[in-house]
Amino acid sequence: MSTDTPIVLIMPDAKAALEAEVKRSGIIGGLTGGLLFGYPLDERHRLVVSSVRLSQDVGFGQRDFALDQTRTSRQLKHAQSLGPEATYCGVWYIHRTPYQELTAEEWTQTQNVLEDPDFRFKDLVCLVLCFYQGELKIYASSFNRYHSARGQPPAPTQLQPMTDSLLIRADLTPPPTLSPAPTNWFDSPDVAARLRLEHERLAQEYHVEPALMPDGQIIFRLTPKVQYEKLVFYLACGPGFPDKGPSAFLLAGDRRHPLSSPGLVNWSEKQWLVEIANELVEWLAWSLDQYVAAAEEALSRGDYQEAADLLTVVLATDPRTPHAARLLARAQAPLR
Repeated sequence: MSTDTPIVLIMPDAKAALEAEVKRSGIIGGLTGGLLFGYPLDERHRLVVSSVRLSQDVGFGQRDFALDQTRTSRQLKHAQSLGPEATYCGVWYIHRTPYQELTAEEWTQTQNVLEDPDFRFKDLVCLVLCFYQGELKIYASSFNRYHSARGQPPAPTQLQPMTDSLLIRADLTPPPTLSPAPTNWFDSPDVAARLRLEHERLAQEYHVEPALMPDGQIIFRLTPKVQYEKLVFYLACGPGFPDKGPSAFLLAGDRRHPLSSPGLVNWSEKQWLVEIANELVEWLAWSLDQYVAAAEEALSRGDYQEAADLLTVVLATDPRTPHAARLLARAQAPLR
């Protein structure tokens, strides 16, 4: 395959969600599909971070289809928590045949999306999920306005899975416009040696997944090995480290929640990331009542998804937190 061939990268969670849609949809007639969220990493790479299935009542697949974007605002916000530059980037369809070619209805839909002035697409990704005789294959294509007319084939596109559900692989070099911060700060021999030691020390107590982000930050995804094994949180190091301290956060659904502790506030280069991580776990366990209170407030205003996300974090940290499980059941009931 030519080195100029476009490449579509898809995060594992996004791929798993599409596979789940195939199983959920069953054998049904009509067009089944939706929109993709993502963004270009450079002229060759497109990253898909998540998707949304569109119901028939919004007219998906019909010639006069036009989507009020407020119908997908929550999913877009979630996509932007995974990649801040994510926006509507394409369409996806389920086929009950082994063939990836688009049907006439899907061509119409693709053309409508491309030409919708609200989306301002220049090009888009199209994923076709072929489910035939129990076997699923996913094919990718790239479209632009010149392909939108029936009979003009899309550009051949290579589909590759990402290695982490949140973080962009370190072997992709984003364009300067996506990386305003210096991305080579970690090449300094002293900094590189420090980061290796940090990783080794973290790995003694945590399951560690490091990755390089487009803005030049190195993020360590951490899961404790002994206690709070279901807890996942992140430490981010950027230019100036170790003189400049890291930041920390965890994810609750489609939101990043910053974490803080005395060690983070009073960071010095003599500290180690594993010390900060241990302190953060203790402080997080201590502040669970605040998360429960925030979840109760979300429930009272009818934001069931936010409440469920917060309570999931609480129970992952401490399953014995008083009445959190009952609150989670209340939050999840309207979402089913």
